[in-house]
Amino acid sequence: MDKNLSLTVISPDRILYQGTAESVILPGVVGYFGVLPGHATLVSQLDVGLIKLHTGNKEFRIAIDGGFCEVKNNEIRVLTEGGDSEDEVTHDRAEEILAQIEALPASKERENSLKKAKVRILLHQR
Repeated sequence: MDKNLSLTVISPDRILYQGTAESVILPGVVGYFGVLPGHATLVSQLDVGLIKLHTGNKEFRIAIDGGFCEVKNNEIRVLTEGGDSEDEVTHDRAEEILAQIEALPASKERENSLKKAKVRILLHQR
């Protein structure tokens, strides 16, 4: 059995990640779930959250704004509305964005934006 998964994370404007991992944790709409090599084929809706991929002793995180994933033959394809990796947004910048959103009047759009901003902050917490 192959010991690695192939992972591709795509947003409308760019490829957020393309590479391999030993395991991947994804933010499903009913909770986070893990994928290891040999996982059964599935399609799942994803929520705003963090994708965590592990290779060796390293963990890499990607914040996504929801979407869908397909797992098939040790390949994971994620289509997301948007996202950022750890090195694309600093903790300070994420805090600034959160403060700006918190100042907006209450609305459904504000709540969704708050959720996305909080996930960017989680990128830098271990």
